[in-house]
Amino acid sequence: MDEEPLRGTCPACEVAIGETHADDCDVAECLATGRKRLWCRAQRDSAGHDCGRADWTGRWPGHAEAREFGWHVRWDADAQRWGWCSPDVEGSGPNLSRLYEHARWDPDARRWRRCRAVVFSRAIRGGQASIEELTEMAHRWITEQGYELVGEHLGARGWREAVNDIATGRADVVAVPSVEQLGLAARQVFERIAAVRAAGGQVVGPRVRVEADVVTSLIAGE
Repeated sequence: MDEEPLRGTCPACEVAIGETHADDCDVAECLATGRKRLWCRAQRDSAGHDCGRADWTGRWPGHAEAREFGWHVRWDADAQRWGWCSPDVEGSGPNLSRLYEHARWDPDARRWRRCRAVVFSRAIRGGQASIEELTEMAHRWITEQGYELVGEHLGARGWREAVNDIATGRADVVAVPSVEQLGLAARQVFERIAAVRAAGGQVVGPRVRVEADVVTSLIAGE
């Protein structure tokens, strides 16, 4: 896989390789989060933090990791939408949206790494799929998304172990086959999602998307 050629100057602020980006440069990354520095300043929870002083390396931030992980995107004119693809597809470019969602920033190494996932699954009474089938479904989804699988937990005790993996930094996300896997009652589902978020992680899975404000409001309304 060919690397992106070096560019002598930043396309935004025009500093040379090894020189520090201008303060208002919209290419410069935040050394704390890995995202664009101007994006941090626009967010309520990170507007006041120190983004550091990034230097122009000759390559766009995040592009090398997106190519390494095989995360590119290309416009499909027939479908009128962007579609995931591999870096060898002509006309494609690095999928930075996927990188920001499915990778974690390593500030010491100043690079992105794949998010680490642990699977949580439990048997559902009356369900047609076995716990083995549900777990395998989660495994396939993790592979498709590009997460790094680091563990698997089953049942009530397994849930505590999954949250502990997040709290200790062993994992970044808990993957579940479905929302129903999180509990029998709505309150238990929301409490488990909140526990993962409080430990610093996220709950993910096929057709599972958690919005922080929704979870918070539903718990408060119980």
